[in-house]
Amino acid sequence: MRICIFGLGSIGKRHAQVLQGLGGHEIFALRTAKGQEPVDLKVHELRNWKEVEAVKPEIALITNPTYLHIDTALRCAKLNCHLFIEKPIDSSVDKLALLMKEVKARKLTTYVAYNLRFHPAIEFLKKYLVAKKISHATIYNSSYFGRWRPNQHHLKSYASYRKKGGGVILELSHEFDYMEWLFGEMKAISGWFGKTSKVTVDSEDMMDALIKTPRALVNLHCDFLSQKAQRFLKIDCVDETIVADLIASRVEIEKNGKQKIKQFKTERNIAYIKQMKYFLNNIHNPKMMNNLFEASRLFTKIIEFREK
Repeated sequence: MRICIFGLGSIGKRHAQVLQGLGGHEIFALRTAKGQEPVDLKVHELRNWKEVEAVKPEIALITNPTYLHIDTALRCAKLNCHLFIEKPIDSSVDKLALLMKEVKARKLTTYVAYNLRFHPAIEFLKKYLVAKKISHATIYNSSYFGRWRPNQHHLKSYASYRKKGGGVILELSHEFDYMEWLFGEMKAISGWFGKTSKVTVDSEDMMDALIKTPRALVNLHCDFLSQKAQRFLKIDCVDETIVADLIASRVEIEKNGKQKIKQFKTERNIAYIKQMKYFLNNIHNPKMMNNLFEASRLFTKIIEFREK
């Protein structure tokens, strides 16, 4: 298939590498900024929208800065491209209804890319928790934003600016997504977030939230502040406690004083590869998991919380 990537930052490059590994596709990338260095990837570089229109891509991967997602997706939808939109959908809901209308009218397939649904530990929990009675869960994601992208100063990144979609609420919204994937639709959310350091320009660098879902009360913590990276879930069931370490790709189950450990492969691209295969295998299925219409419900709630 002819696939065009809109944005060749770190995540765009990763998706390009995954597609090349899968084979069988012609890959293009729109790069409009002047003075950009050629990338060490086997992609055909396009410099303007006329070139995009001439190529007639069948699929668009929207991987540019968050605040440009919907505008870019709208232009691609009008070219009848199926849409793979990197999380989150955008920095606001302003044009979301317009994009949904365009997608529906053209009968396009859409997917919002929350790849952690394909993380081996999350896949395990999805099956393991089906019959479990859950009392409470803690979700924790902490790292130092200043080391996210070694080739770019963090204060120059769009993720450092609130209006561009930066901050922990949207940048770390994976946690909201897999929380609902495991525990059900978010029914209520309260909490606090804010800027507590100089690690961003004006976006929030930490958040603590208490969330009610059908299966559990969830404490969710995210921050850009910690020199020690941690990303885990602790789930207290009636008769056991489960700790899933997403960095180590390991699940520990404690029951009656005994511990079981399940260790999964830690190769970084596993979830991205599984995600891309799922998307491509369902390219003609408008009801694929986490399509734009499904994902917009959670996205709208996150934006409402962020704008309080």
